[in-house]
Amino acid sequence: MDIIEEVDAIVDRNGQMVSSEVTGMVQANSRLSGIPDLTMTFIDPDVIDDCSFHPCVRYNRFERDRVVSFVPPDGAFELMRYRVNTKANVSAPIYCQSQVMFNDSQNTGYGRISITVGQKPTSSLIMPSKGTMAIEEVALTIPFPKAVRTTNLSVNVGTCLYDEATKVAKWTIGKLTSKNPQLTGTMVLQGGNTDEHPPIQLHWKVPMASVSGIAISSLQLTNERSVDSAQPLVGMKLIASRLNTSSPLSEGIGLTKA
Repeated sequence: MDIIEEVDAIVDRNGQMVSSEVTGMVQANSRLSGIPDLTMTFIDPDVIDDCSFHPCVRYNRFERDRVVSFVPPDGAFELMRYRVNTKANVSAPIYCQSQVMFNDSQNTGYGRISITVGQKPTSSLIMPSKGTMAIEEVALTIPFPKAVRTTNLSVNVGTCLYDEATKVAKWTIGKLTSKNPQLTGTMVLQGGNTDEHPPIQLHWKVPMASVSGIAISSLQLTNERSVDSAQPLVGMKLIASRLNTSSPLSEGIGLTKA
């Protein structure tokens, strides 16, 4: 069983969390013979809300007992999706500060941009142990206003590619280390509206972390046909917590995305 949780959040130009939503899914991979009947229970199932299930799940049983009872199909499948009932906005373990100037002091039709990404000392993510939190697959999507003709961008970590047609830069960082990734560069303006405020999107992944703290407490198996007595693998792999944040680029203002 793999449990994956995703976070979608909006951050304002002052770095304050405007809204956040946490959704999750349980992915299963069955290699059982016969007609196996599985019963799965969660620790603290009350955090799960607004569920949808694979057709193999007995929905009435879940509504009555908060237990997921099902006869799995062969192979990999998505067992269920859910929304996490959070009482407060999520505090992410990553930040991103950006500053954009669409005109320099001589008004020569150039602009400047700088972005810094780093790890916060604390967050609301839940780790199964006290190990170090690893933030992986960090990537930024940076759209530019139509008034920008082209850019000249450089980064100290990862790679950055700018698409002239869509006016979008994609900065792939990878795993965060002690060295804070930085992007700097200039823009050539071609006239037009520089008051556009396209949002920056930040994506990241933290293995073995979750927002809800949900865990599988038991997994019982019956009717499995095998020469030896089969024992179910009771475990969980919390794969990722992803965050897509939106915060507008604004002239001369430092922005924080979390």
